[in-house]
Amino acid sequence: MSRFRTLSAGALSGGIVLFCLYQLSELDFQTILLVRALHDPFVSRLTDLGNRLGDGLTLVLLCLGLWGIGYLRKNKVWQQAGIDGILAHALAGLAVQTFKHLIGRPRPRWTHQDAFEYGPSWQGGLDAFPSGHAAASFSVAAVLARYFPEWRGLWYGGALFVGMARVAGGSHFPTDVLGGSVLGFLIGYVWARALKEWRWNAAQALPLALPLLIGGCALFWNIFSHPVSGAVATGAFWTGLLLLIAGLGTRWRMAWQGGGTGHRTLLANSVIALGLATGTQTVWVVVATLLACLAWWLNDQLEPMEPPKLRHEAWLTSALVIVLITFQSLHGLVP
Repeated sequence: MSRFRTLSAGALSGGIVLFCLYQLSELDFQTILLVRALHDPFVSRLTDLGNRLGDGLTLVLLCLGLWGIGYLRKNKVWQQAGIDGILAHALAGLAVQTFKHLIGRPRPRWTHQDAFEYGPSWQGGLDAFPSGHAAASFSVAAVLARYFPEWRGLWYGGALFVGMARVAGGSHFPTDVLGGSVLGFLIGYVWARALKEWRWNAAQALPLALPLLIGGCALFWNIFSHPVSGAVATGAFWTGLLLLIAGLGTRWRMAWQGGGTGHRTLLANSVIALGLATGTQTVWVVVATLLACLAWWLNDQLEPMEPPKLRHEAWLTSALVIVLITFQSLHGLVP
């Protein structure tokens, strides 16, 4: 029964991934039009930095550095992290190139209308989906998060920055980046664990990728959607805020008491996710989040959750406040 629930969660998560990418694809061309209209030197510098961080050579040197430090210090964990990072990066590159040439989606600079032609192609410029930089960055980040979990925010934050730079620089559409991010995360997550259980681990990894996917899609949707006004907007905002406070309150209480059950932590996280989704005032985001919560509950084989700590909760609360303010301020920013 446990295996059936995990596989069901994986299948449901796969459906959510396809649904979110379909919803976001409606905004791909509008996003590129916005990017083409921006001519900010600061954004250009950030874009160049993100491209360098996500470059294959940079990632390989990072992994080689970890292996070298581990070799000098005789630390097997560091050595294995470096080796697995390089191999996951190579697998991500192979998978990306396969999908790129099978799908044959044109890059933004080759696109001049809100319509795309797809099909197998080896022609240069018809290789947009998925993003290689995003896939490589998230594959290495997933490996490093496995070996150095206390720094997972740094690894995933860096990979997220690379993905945003690829969109801001006009190199990829948002769906290219999010698709590559999910693909890279799955490869890195599975590779850093027992390979004989790769199907099982893949089914576990898909639900874990949903917050990144749904959050990224919701962010772009908020920017281009028309804000809802009146009682509906007010009700959605306050409902989302109350759910957010309830979820954070549960986590703070567990941290203050010195710990709690994994199911209680999962309940608090689900309430927080629903609060953020409701605050977007977008029906499909709420539906996708509800389905994601169901997938998390079905997947009872998720890695053990650490008991909340006061310092961690302070950082989490600050981050969620920033996310909530960002969603509200960006709502309907672009007509």
